[in-house]
Amino acid sequence: MSKIVSKGTIFLQEVSMSYVAVAQLTDVGYSGGESETYDTTCLDSGVGKTYASTGYSEGGEVSISGFYDPALAGHQDITDLITAPADNNWRITYSDSTNMDFTGAGVSFESTMAMADGVKFSSTIKVDGLPTYPT
Repeated sequence: MSKIVSKGTIFLQEVSMSYVAVAQLTDVGYSGGESETYDTTCLDSGVGKTYASTGYSEGGEVSISGFYDPALAGHQDITDLITAPADNNWRITYSDSTNMDFTGAGVSFESTMAMADGVKFSSTIKVDGLPTYPT
């Protein structure tokens, strides 16, 4: 069983039909992908709760964080999506060169300034539909 190292993972945004890396990231995460269910437990079901599939799946969110530089085009592109919302294509390229592509439908942005540290930012991108899992 092989293991994929985190070092070398790249987060990219599609700009003018080409993928461009977002620089200075320290973390990239994906969470919230799930096939949805509903509670089918009845009064006569016994003690175990039962569930069934709704037939829908949730795409989840991708989160990134790193050192913030408002002069970097990739950082400007993220904040531009807040002032001018639009769907955008994104890609996570893992260190083994596999990709997870997705369309983002919403973006959040935060920046923090703390003593004895550089200016940092974090952003969350809501996945529209489902990503193309590399599995």
